[in-house]
Amino acid sequence: MKTINGFLLLSTIALAVFQLVQAQSQSGFISLDCGLVPKNTTYTETITNITYISDADYIDSGLTEKISDSYKSQLQQQTWTLRSFPEGQRNCYNFNLKANLKYLIRGTFVYGNYDGLNQIPKFDLHIGPNKWTSVMLEGVANATIYEIIHVLTQDRLQVCLVKTGNTTPFISSLELRLLNNNTYVTQSGSLMSFARIYFPKTAYFLRYYDDLYDRVWVPFSQNETLSLSTNLPIDTSSNPYNVPQNVANSAIIPAKATNPLNIWWDLQNINAPSYVYMHFAEIQNLKANEIREFDITYNGGQVWQSYFRPHNLSITTISSPTALSSSDGFFNFTFTMTKNSTLPPLINALEVYILVENSLLETYQDEVSAMMNIKKTYGLSKKVSWQGDPCSPQIYRWEGVDCLYLDSDQPLITSLNLTTSGLTGTITNDIYNLIQLRELDLSNNDLSGDIPDFLADMKMLTVM
Repeated sequence: MKTINGFLLLSTIALAVFQLVQAQSQSGFISLDCGLVPKNTTYTETITNITYISDADYIDSGLTEKISDSYKSQLQQQTWTLRSFPEGQRNCYNFNLKANLKYLIRGTFVYGNYDGLNQIPKFDLHIGPNKWTSVMLEGVANATIYEIIHVLTQDRLQVCLVKTGNTTPFISSLELRLLNNNTYVTQSGSLMSFARIYFPKTAYFLRYYDDLYDRVWVPFSQNETLSLSTNLPIDTSSNPYNVPQNVANSAIIPAKATNPLNIWWDLQNINAPSYVYMHFAEIQNLKANEIREFDITYNGGQVWQSYFRPHNLSITTISSPTALSSSDGFFNFTFTMTKNSTLPPLINALEVYILVENSLLETYQDEVSAMMNIKKTYGLSKKVSWQGDPCSPQIYRWEGVDCLYLDSDQPLITSLNLTTSGLTGTITNDIYNLIQLRELDLSNNDLSGDIPDFLADMKMLTVM
């Protein structure tokens, strides 16, 4: 169980408790209500005012289902339907986006006994060819949420559900939020959210519209601390993280001013590298002789920040340039007054992410595009294995496809066997974009027209 000082965090959230908000632009949002029918349905969710659309245009497999009516009153509308995947090992959503952009990707899962089996499924989530996480649901009606911050390596994003046992993968909603590329910077990999907390006097969950990026902020309190707040505006826009006002205008301090402030968490995942982001703002009106200055250390004295003074009514974010590691997954951060300080340390918000290494490379982008076009041209969406990346990982390589795998290079397609696949029409020009193709089998189909000249120009092609 994911905890900070014993507090259950992002993985399971009751969706019905978010603050009522007003409408505003949702540029950079893709909000899919999975299983919503008919496919042209659009609606605005009443609590968040987020506009949801059907997922039908982003996936060509799966069945549309509904949760049991008895659970609907507890949950937001985007979880009333879902898409399940009883066929195939890997089923993938496809998004045409832009390479090098950074997205927060959120999957929400509510089982709701939709199949009447009362058997909670277990399965994996992948981003492209790489595993994101294992989905572990914590109840029939609980909304289990997983988030990852991911930089696109291609003009295409694939989010895949992978069957790992005897139960059927499913998903209730899938949301993409475009982020500032100057935030959440890592040396490598993606960031899976572990915790995103703030310290209000009155506890309520925050997301859009308070947060322009629709990050979910969980209220947190602990013993031996006091909560501070202000009605004055905090400068958040000059900070690239753009922390919401209602997050920035509150903070905690030690209940006894001379004591250190301690915040700890347990990843329960030994040696999982982590990235930590702390947000600070001075929200008290300091007198001329008052100073708030403190040191931050972690895990027995390792220095995080020295002689830090929060800026008056302005957010500063402190993060580590490299991932932090702990031998047992336990982190303990201590905030201690310096000798110069007359006031205790404070913190306004904290984010913790687990590093997900993307060790498997995606197939060369032009070849992925070519294969997607071939799939569409010949109506091959019913081919069960033709989901996700054509070559990667090797265990899920598309049926009829062989690939070339070189160390540190993207896979390339070397063989395409579409014999007896019910192909009609002419031979598509997209085959020409498979630059390493050596074998091509189109036999036992109903193709027509001339043999295209481009086949003679494919120098690697030796067998047809």
